[in-house]
Amino acid sequence: MGETGGTAHAYVVKAEELPALYYLDETHPRPSRLEWINRGTNQKLRRTTIEMLLRTLFAKVQTASVQKLHDSAGLRASFRNERERDRFSKAFQNARDELNREREHLVTAVFDHSDAANRAVAILSVEGVPDESISMLWRASEYLEEKYERATGYSPGSVAGAITGAGVAGAMLGVGILMIPGFGPVAVAGAIASSSIAPVAAVSSVIGATGGAIAKMLTDHDVDGVAATLYEREIKRGKIFVSVNTQTDGVDKAQVRRLLISQGGHAPESG
Repeated sequence: MGETGGTAHAYVVKAEELPALYYLDETHPRPSRLEWINRGTNQKLRRTTIEMLLRTLFAKVQTASVQKLHDSAGLRASFRNERERDRFSKAFQNARDELNREREHLVTAVFDHSDAANRAVAILSVEGVPDESISMLWRASEYLEEKYERATGYSPGSVAGAITGAGVAGAMLGVGILMIPGFGPVAVAGAIASSSIAPVAAVSSVIGATGGAIAKMLTDHDVDGVAATLYEREIKRGKIFVSVNTQTDGVDKAQVRRLLISQGGHAPESG
């Protein structure tokens, strides 16, 4: 829920609701000021506390104090007048509803081997699932067998380049490489590739070296936050993430899930 507080015309977004910001309509009012606060006290967070929040927001919580920070933190957006605040409130509620609807249509799995993941993607295509509904993500190596070229115009700490080949995924979905500090090169293919480059490049210097960049990418891709941290752990272990948006007409969610499982896909285990 959004809340007023601290200023007369403000809306506070809970930390856990941040992914909904990606679904805001382009016409929503822009805030005149943004600041991280403690929602219970309305006090602004110190810079060191904000840095801790950003480093851990999309990573597995290890301590009670960090969990308390996640639960209490909020991003306060201040507006020039009540009308703008109310318009933003309505737009954000719509964005949050759209995010929840998108998550309802998303089927995700992790594969132990690339051959199995590629086979699953090929079968999905044969079964009529559009390429633009499929996404893949896996840990890559700079010493790839495929042709590898650094892209121009990007720093080594953000987007490294693109590769050609990469088997079925490369031929069907297109593959790009993201360089994440502290993690290394990550291959992204399909829908997630088109939406992840700018956000990851923007935050890589903040959260990349301390963990959570992959989880943030998956959360922005509509994966539930808890599941995203588990998938990040599996990707670090060399496994391949696959997701399918089943919102397209004629694509059956249950059938897609059965197909992924039949080819060796499974959900990551907690613990």
